[in-house]
Amino acid sequence: MAAILEFDESTANSIANALGTNTFLFTDASQIPGHMASTGDPLVIIGPSVDQAVAERVTTAANLANPTGGVVWLRRRVDTTVVLEALRAGASDVIGDSDLPALVAAANRVAEKATLHATNASPDGAKRGATVTSIYAPKGGCGKTSIAANLAVLLSGEMHARVCLLDLDLESGDIQLIMSLPPGRCVLDLQYVADSLDATALASVMLPHSSGTYVLAAPQRPEQAAGITPGLIARIVSVASQMFDHVIIDCPPYATEHVLAVLDVTDHLALICTPDAASVKNTAISLELLSELRFAGSVDLIVNRAGERVGISATDIAEALDHPVTCEIPHSVDMPLATNSARLLSVSHPQHAISMAIRGYATFISPVPSGAQTATVPAQQTTSKRRRLFSRRVATT
Repeated sequence: MAAILEFDESTANSIANALGTNTFLFTDASQIPGHMASTGDPLVIIGPSVDQAVAERVTTAANLANPTGGVVWLRRRVDTTVVLEALRAGASDVIGDSDLPALVAAANRVAEKATLHATNASPDGAKRGATVTSIYAPKGGCGKTSIAANLAVLLSGEMHARVCLLDLDLESGDIQLIMSLPPGRCVLDLQYVADSLDATALASVMLPHSSGTYVLAAPQRPEQAAGITPGLIARIVSVASQMFDHVIIDCPPYATEHVLAVLDVTDHLALICTPDAASVKNTAISLELLSELRFAGSVDLIVNRAGERVGISATDIAEALDHPVTCEIPHSVDMPLATNSARLLSVSHPQHAISMAIRGYATFISPVPSGAQTATVPAQQTTSKRRRLFSRRVATT
């Protein structure tokens, strides 16, 4: 159920019809907190005719009445300034007043968040942090950035989670380009506020994507990366974990101090490997390093471009690395074609085999118990044969 605060009757009815659920229409802002407290409704929609000052007061009061709910603003104009003002006030989302499908998605996110909180609330009432997933490939060209971007939009667009995507490839990050986001603020803008960084400051530099994902872009120029400290990155992840359900981190293809900083708080390390000897060798080294570091999270081996006729199968990789494959993403030229056309494959072709494989991994890392299942896992996982593949194919390099 939802409470709608809107002074224009026609607009209010349009919102109610779009939600297609039990709604209560209000023209008196003072009635909203009492309604939420008495009914437990998790969602408040503030219509476009409600001015900002009233919207801010209602948002604060609604969050106090039901801390597990959410407030969605509908605005005639949505830009960085409007988003920042809404997030400062405590809104869950800001949607253009004509984008009713986005409103429905935002409403679903609030409802599922409230349900998840009711199911998984801890006895002491402490707020759960986000699931942090770091996407890492020890070799460039493995497709990790495309996987990270598609994973983020599937979590936010289809699974209605609040998602932050952090581009940690500070010298050559391409998330902003791949997601067709306009140039704007980036992680560099936070370099002088590391000690005082809070949700308001972090929200002010994020770029909103149409899927609902919020992106923290890398610097525009490689030399600017020197201004970003590992301590700042750790603080960003910590703050983002209290703002979002998922934090997806696109790591550089080498183990920098920044990568080591996020490993401490990473729940899932998506380790990307492709079916070529160099990638398998470097992945083996990474697994050894993670073991030496005593990484406490889940190491999820993802074989990208699986099925290429190059003589190395996903089963071969699992045997060589003595590590199970969590997800196989099939080879297809459609992924680079989509990227080169400024599209995300999971959005333009949601039923594509690649989209379905990444969706399977999204389900795997989702904290919702009913959806926890592995993605495309090979039927046979053979262990204790790690050296066989290397002796057969890598020794000649």
